[in-house]
Amino acid sequence: MLEFASSDAVRTTGDAPDVCLLNPETLLLIWDMPTRLWAVPKLETTEGKAISPQATLRLPLNGGGTRLLRLIRRPKDEPVSFLAEAGTLGRKDEITIDPEGDFEFANASMLLEDVTPSGRLSLMSALLGAWASMFRTRRSKSYTAFLNKLVSEIVDTPQRAKAVAKLSDQQILISAGLPVAFGDIEAVYIVSSFGFRRLAVPPHESSEGPQGKKQTYMIADRDGTENGAYLVVTGGRALAIRHLAATPVLPSLSRWWLARGKSDADLREYIIGAMARGDTKARKAALEFQLRCPLSSQRVTGGGGLPSGEVDLAVTTARGTLIGGWYRDPAEMIASIDILDSKGTAHPFGDGFYRYAGNVMDDDRTVSATGFVGFYRDIQSQVPILQPRSLMRLTSGSRHLMVPTAQPIDPAEARARILRAVPPQHLTDEIIENCLAPVIGDLQQKLLAAAKADRTIEFGEQLKEPAVSIVVPLYRVLDFLRAQVGAFACDPWISRYCEVIYVLDSPEQAEECEHLLRGLHLLYDMPMRLVVMTRNGGYARACNSGAEQARSDLIAMLNSDVIPYQIGWLELMASKMGGPQDVAAVGPKLLFEDGSLQHAGMYFARNERGQWLNHHFYKGLPDQFRDANVERSVPGITGACMLLHRGTFNDVGGFTEDYVIGDYEDSDLCLKIRKADFDIKYVPDASLYHFERKSISTHTDYVLGVATQYNAWLHASRWSDMLEDFHKNDVPQNRPQNRVSDKDDQGEAA
Repeated sequence: MLEFASSDAVRTTGDAPDVCLLNPETLLLIWDMPTRLWAVPKLETTEGKAISPQATLRLPLNGGGTRLLRLIRRPKDEPVSFLAEAGTLGRKDEITIDPEGDFEFANASMLLEDVTPSGRLSLMSALLGAWASMFRTRRSKSYTAFLNKLVSEIVDTPQRAKAVAKLSDQQILISAGLPVAFGDIEAVYIVSSFGFRRLAVPPHESSEGPQGKKQTYMIADRDGTENGAYLVVTGGRALAIRHLAATPVLPSLSRWWLARGKSDADLREYIIGAMARGDTKARKAALEFQLRCPLSSQRVTGGGGLPSGEVDLAVTTARGTLIGGWYRDPAEMIASIDILDSKGTAHPFGDGFYRYAGNVMDDDRTVSATGFVGFYRDIQSQVPILQPRSLMRLTSGSRHLMVPTAQPIDPAEARARILRAVPPQHLTDEIIENCLAPVIGDLQQKLLAAAKADRTIEFGEQLKEPAVSIVVPLYRVLDFLRAQVGAFACDPWISRYCEVIYVLDSPEQAEECEHLLRGLHLLYDMPMRLVVMTRNGGYARACNSGAEQARSDLIAMLNSDVIPYQIGWLELMASKMGGPQDVAAVGPKLLFEDGSLQHAGMYFARNERGQWLNHHFYKGLPDQFRDANVERSVPGITGACMLLHRGTFNDVGGFTEDYVIGDYEDSDLCLKIRKADFDIKYVPDASLYHFERKSISTHTDYVLGVATQYNAWLHASRWSDMLEDFHKNDVPQNRPQNRVSDKDDQGEAA
């Protein structure tokens, strides 16, 4: 029997267990049995009540016996009697424990005596894992001291682990060698004089090194390791103890990586992925590491009938990884294109892979090739992985690595590359839904998180209670400001009763725009405000930011390229609003430069491919076309000019912000208003010029058409049922008999 307990503290009717403390509140009961125990004996009070919490562990001994451990709470007020099965199962001994007993703390050497390696593994796993949680011992100094003593007793002279680099102010990278025969690692713990903890990030095992060892890398918080610590590595059937030396000064991650002299792409992605799950500083450090220590780009070069190919688009987000590129396969040798994870394991794309016919340049000549895009949901990261790796796998079994050049960090630039990934003629709703949309959606959210109102500049004394707040988003094109502000100033009702809010969505023009508006204020003596965004976030974000600044119950959304040519237009529109229960939004007639109709309300119809698109009534017909001059309810109105009740606008959530660049936000808002059972009216007696798409045309990605197709898909995926109802129930006179519009008019953008 092991000698731990005081005879005055424990009284038994049979064989007494050894009783000791793991900390002042927790007792360890120990029996040594001469044979193996294949079942867990019971321990209960003499009244037959269960003891909780209670933990039991059977440790096999080298001689064939068993060391039985029980962990219980120390009695507090009065002695407690237990019935314990011991020895041969079925025999019960009564044990009484006095809470005032003078118990000694557990002796690590005696507890480990004669315990088999598998028993030691079980003991360490219990002490560091389940027992620590069950009995809340993680902050106990005596429990920590016992663990340190126990770990030091398991191995006399443990091999060394080394902290090799500083990842951030809080995290370090640790390297340790483990035998190849160790098997899979289940958990890694750091045990120091300050406490113990399990590493949150699973370790990374590199390829086999010299002397049958594999190098293992781990990421840990630096706190508690400065003066040295132990690493306890547990596996399914193995236990390893490594001593971590003190780490007073460490090189930066980039310096250490460059000094290694060799690249390990799997380790690189492991480090990036771990840092991506950290705080803001760690995520920024992950980006810096990728930029300072890029992988060499790699493509497959063919010739003589051999395959060739390249990945030129690769974006990893929190929703998955998207790649795009091309290949040539004249002899049909390619079996698949696969994506690699941080361990270097290849994963086929399955249904998320799409091919299309295309061309590439080869020695200054154009040759046919197969373009492709693939989306793999299970490889994710909160930080952009700038060089996700892919494999070209051939039918022969050979594999060829493909590494793209470093991809853009900025979400808008990454989004722009995706929008150029598939030519418009090859883009389908299936490709958008299953491949592009998850990544575009994630990038859009990152972009919006950075696009906020930065500052507001006021010109003149502002109205306290304006009748209408006019919100005008500005993006790059400032050419129409003079004409627009002049038209506002010349309208007595606007200049007297309305406030004007410009929202600059291209902050690089802030100085130029402020100078221009200040001069116009001096010229016309009309108060204005300029809201400068931190960055371009799109039409919807700019409009919503302007609406947040509005002081009136009526908000007029107006494009910067819409110019009034008569006074009274806004006063007339305001008179048509009534209460919000009657009409929630009204829109005017809009004209092209030549006086023909650009907008007389909005309706929805399918194109020849079955896609739902929004169209303008009577577009291109003469201004005086009879049906275009009838005031009526319409399915929707354009965001180029609309007047809304602020309460309704807020109730439906304003403009939806996940459409890209600027398209379909207006019809989406109208459908939200319609869904809330409010009316929308077209008012032809209010008429303005619209110099259409002057700002949005500065987006090359929009001009290419892919953004339009993406937005159309997103819009239809939300509203197809409602659009179908509109189409069926729309009265005949609201439909143009000779529609001249084609799909160059899906909504408006600043």
